[in-house]
Amino acid sequence: MDQRVVDDGDLITAGGVSSGIDGALWLLEREWGSAAATHAESIAEFERRGTVLRTATASS
Repeated sequence: MDQRVVDDGDLITAGGVSSGIDGALWLLEREWGSAAATHAESIAEFERRGTVLRTATASS
């Protein structure tokens, strides 16, 4: 895969150290919404890069 973060609905993977931060922010967004992820992003002074590849819709 060429994406930094991949979410298949059951498993989220990230391709490296800073991609792991992207993955954590994606998980935060998926579970608690984009406002929570954006707030965490500003606290960490980190800007997400790339897009998340979703190969299946996450079950709620």
